[in-house]
Amino acid sequence: MKFSSKLSLGSILLLTAGLSFSGLALIGCSFAGSLHGARTALQARQTKEVHALERLILSDNGYNARADRNYLLATYARQFAASAQDDSRLCLWSGDNLAVYNDLPLTVNTALQKEYAAAGADAWRIVPDSGQYYLVLSQPMNLPGQRADLLCAYDISYLFATRLTQLRLWAGITLLLLAAGSAAAVWFSRKLTAPLSLLQTASGQIAAGDYTRRTALATGDELAALSASFDAMAQAVEDKIAAMDDTVQRQKDFIAAFTHEIKTPMTAMLGYADLMRAMPGDTELQQESAAYIYHETQRLELLSRRLLALLGLDAEDALQPEAITDAELFALVLRSLPKDAQPLPTVQGCGCTVQVDPSLWSDLLRNLVLNAQKACRGKQGSAVFLRCCVQDGQAVFTVTDTGCGIPAKDLPRVTEAFYMVDKSRARAAGGSGIGLALCARIAAAHGATLHIASTEGQGTTVTAAVPVYKEVSAREG
Repeated sequence: MKFSSKLSLGSILLLTAGLSFSGLALIGCSFAGSLHGARTALQARQTKEVHALERLILSDNGYNARADRNYLLATYARQFAASAQDDSRLCLWSGDNLAVYNDLPLTVNTALQKEYAAAGADAWRIVPDSGQYYLVLSQPMNLPGQRADLLCAYDISYLFATRLTQLRLWAGITLLLLAAGSAAAVWFSRKLTAPLSLLQTASGQIAAGDYTRRTALATGDELAALSASFDAMAQAVEDKIAAMDDTVQRQKDFIAAFTHEIKTPMTAMLGYADLMRAMPGDTELQQESAAYIYHETQRLELLSRRLLALLGLDAEDALQPEAITDAELFALVLRSLPKDAQPLPTVQGCGCTVQVDPSLWSDLLRNLVLNAQKACRGKQGSAVFLRCCVQDGQAVFTVTDTGCGIPAKDLPRVTEAFYMVDKSRARAAGGSGIGLALCARIAAAHGATLHIASTEGQGTTVTAAVPVYKEVSAREG
């Protein structure tokens, strides 16, 4: 059962209970008040009738001298009953526990008559009889030398008829109110649960893949806060899915680029090897093919080493930091550069000491210098600078070139593995698009960040900063 249906049913049940209780309570109070008023009036009437019967009996001067007083009482009671109103019935109960006259309803038998007579003044009972209701009152009479009690049964059926009319009227009004109230409850429940239905629909659509779905409820209550939280969750899911999609796409690009990088030289190498087999007597072709195969083999070896280095940085023991000066790092970089690499970098140190993995950090600087030299090829007057300076307790290593620069649209992706700005020129220079990715990973492994600033046609500046190493002396320890 839907929540709106449960809410509607609960509202209808509460409305039914409220109307029933209030209606029955009002009718019950009204009936009790009417009964009390009728009883008070009938008790006063009975008192008058008792006095009238007493006067009638005492007006007979021979009453005290008669031995058959019960017979005389019955005679007077019969005479009195004949003159009484039609809505009353009488029973005269003598002191001998005998009803000398009885006109009460059949449901008031002798035992009940005796019980009512013994109850004394102001006692009353309601007795049903053949679809009518009687109020039975008892009151003793004041007769000399004789005890007698007058029981009167007054027809009060009109009170019950009035109550029945009220009940029927109340039932009709209640049905109308229930119908109107039920319709209002259903409308209100649907109105109240409409935001929940919207949230349910939105969650289903998001589960089906529509991650852009939002609710944006503005009810001004807890549901609005729930909607805001739901939309924030949906946004987080969308961002996460987008990031995952981007990661998957990058992985696909990585695999595709890696496959291409391996396939291209391997295909050429197989082709040259096949030529060497087909024409073993052509010395010039043999030398050309061997040179190409050697060059491509070196490129594949370099690519393999860089991939291994990139993957090896994920290991916990990949770093082996030690204290080393910037001058020592620069010396490692210069010794590792190819002899024919141009232009030679201009080195400027500051004499600071850092705690890094020397082989990895020098490899970072070497890759940056190689990239800078490649960017300067074909441009007259270009230069490469390798510097280190101290700023705010950080040793800032900078590699700057005045080469071709990097287009703005390519800057965000240059640290992706196998991403190359100019693929044809990069391959011709022996590039694989993995150098900057390796540099970024090395910097991250040292807790640093690789910052790249470039202007197309003017040059590029790459910086990475690590804390300056301060040796703790024995006295300080």
